[in-house]
Amino acid sequence: MKISKTDLLIFIIPVVIMLLITPFLPNKVPIHFDISGHANGYLDRHFSFILGLMPFIIYKLYKFKHGWN
Repeated sequence: MKISKTDLLIFIIPVVIMLLITPFLPNKVPIHFDISGHANGYLDRHFSFILGLMPFIIYKLYKFKHGWN
């Protein structure tokens, strides 16, 4: 599997940003809201770096769907 510079940047930049802001987040980060706007899903802040992986996952799925190499 070939890893391009773009792939590497899309992976590293969001993860680094999430790791830098993690100490400033509340202990429970709301990640899901009901129809009236109340939080009903939470993520522990120590696992919030996982959210930094989302741009990379979406990018790779998009590339796969459209047949980009």
